[in-house]
Amino acid sequence: MGDRRWHGNQLLRRPVGPGSHRPHGDGRSGVLLVTPVGDAAETGPPSQDTPRQPNRLQQFAPLGVTLACLVASAWSVRDLGLTTDEPRYIDNSQRIHAWFGDLFAHGPGAAFAEDRLAEGWYYARQESKNLPLVSLIGSLGHFTLGLFDSPPHSYRWGNLVVLAVTCGVVFSWVRDELSSTAAVIAVAALIGMPRLWAHALLMSIDPLVASFQVLACWALWKSRQGDRPQSGSAWRWPVAFGLLAGVGAMAKPTFWLIVPAWVAWGVLTGPRRHWRAAACLVTVAPLAALILMPPWWSNPIGGFLGYIDLLLNDPVGWKIDVYYLGHVFQAELVPGARPVPVPWHSVPLLSSITTPPWVVVLVLVEVTGWSLSLLAIGLARRAGRGRATPARPGMALEGLWLIAAAVLPLVVMLPGTPAHDGTRLYRPAFYFAAFLAAGGFERLRLRWIGDHRPKIPWIAAGVLVFVAIGTNATIHPAGLSYYNSLVGGFTEATRPVPLGHSLPEPRRPLHEVSYWWELFNREALDQMQEHLPQGARLTFFPEHYGKQMLKSWGHLRDDIQLVGTNEADYMVMYARMGRLMDPRAHPSGSRFLHGAAEWEWSVHGVRTIVLVRVNLPGPSSHTP
Repeated sequence: MGDRRWHGNQLLRRPVGPGSHRPHGDGRSGVLLVTPVGDAAETGPPSQDTPRQPNRLQQFAPLGVTLACLVASAWSVRDLGLTTDEPRYIDNSQRIHAWFGDLFAHGPGAAFAEDRLAEGWYYARQESKNLPLVSLIGSLGHFTLGLFDSPPHSYRWGNLVVLAVTCGVVFSWVRDELSSTAAVIAVAALIGMPRLWAHALLMSIDPLVASFQVLACWALWKSRQGDRPQSGSAWRWPVAFGLLAGVGAMAKPTFWLIVPAWVAWGVLTGPRRHWRAAACLVTVAPLAALILMPPWWSNPIGGFLGYIDLLLNDPVGWKIDVYYLGHVFQAELVPGARPVPVPWHSVPLLSSITTPPWVVVLVLVEVTGWSLSLLAIGLARRAGRGRATPARPGMALEGLWLIAAAVLPLVVMLPGTPAHDGTRLYRPAFYFAAFLAAGGFERLRLRWIGDHRPKIPWIAAGVLVFVAIGTNATIHPAGLSYYNSLVGGFTEATRPVPLGHSLPEPRRPLHEVSYWWELFNREALDQMQEHLPQGARLTFFPEHYGKQMLKSWGHLRDDIQLVGTNEADYMVMYARMGRLMDPRAHPSGSRFLHGAAEWEWSVHGVRTIVLVRVNLPGPSSHTP
């Protein structure tokens, strides 16, 4: 990490130590020419210039960012309802709570009995393929800040704290390596991507995958710098990297996909700089992961291999519906027929229309600039035949951000890879898109503004912060349904249009409306119940796995009976097009989009939830 010093009224970055770059040129043009220093070369002695010590405001800025993000997330989460996956995670958390109760009440002998361990740690099995991190993080939040809250929000506090810490680390990392204005842009990008932000507010696994990938990459970069004698303990950051990688590995198998990317990056940027990190990756990381999975303690290798076999030979398969461009993918539409996989082009298309345009532009600037710099280095090396080659400072760091951002989208584009709701599986990549956006902003700043006019970058950063907050506030609480102006925003992207008869309902949206029941919040729930008579028999479509929890928490009236479709008098229908447009559910989709309803809940003019009669006479009656 380069230090900073003032030279006149310019803030210059001066990299030091192995693997850094020596700047050449006057710096006025905003373009630096540097000589990369590899394993075979050493930098000269450090400059005797005394680095300018950061003032108190600069020291506490990352903490301020962390607290601000925690407050903002705690306010935003109030408007999100219990989602599809949260009931399973909450149930698993309660199992862990009971197991720890037995551990303290009856001792290790009873708690570590095979059957009690399997019941308390309900993971890595056919009916619960999850790993324990989300429940452990949720439990920590539930028994700390969550003590002052009610469910489901009390279980979300763990994820909120992880999100806030991630924002603080992102700010600190980018500020140290690029500039303070670039750091503001990075955090603004995180907050300003509504799908990322809304997803991170939930008790969900993928945001934990993203956060621990970011934190582990940060520690990996710090461990690269730890080879310098003046940096303190040489093993501190490699061990931190191993711990963060091990903990993150217990979030979800998609976390593991970044490990080959780390290896490739380490090989390409100098293996001798990373041997400590590599050693901790193969020693500390597995131990940290194993600590979080007590059922594997007696047979670690067998437990891990059994889990891999479960994932590769799942008899149910990945038949999770995806609604994309007016068609349903990955669902078994015809019994016995093989589901049609999501087309590879869903990744670039959905990424481009579900990300704010300003973030897309800055990411493209950074990726293009980095690629051209890499091409220039290759051409110069070929022409120079081994002589010192000009390069930009920070190529290795930007390469780390880029490869981390690319790995999950590239994997999802492979044939047959499950895509879930279309973007969720690779949404961790968007955390690194925030870094790339900051890099793109810094490139533009150096190229067109430089350090002579410091107010202009701050004005630009302030404008983008305003845009980011405005984007999120405007779409809230439908952040998971955000579409940008390229497709007309949420309202136009989900408007029913003529799409032909490939599905039974010809007038249907081109894009998915909502997926996770998050818009069925407490306000919508209370309004819906005003239209139900005493003793109403109620069902949900698509299925709502948390309906019993809602009743146990008092969110649903005691007199309401939760029954199956054939016994119900009323049905709550949710705007998950992948299920509603399924031919096997017809005419449910037509009823939802175009039929009369006893009650409906619209968000930004889009119908998202309806209450209809079923098996009863009436204007909204529907026999499924």
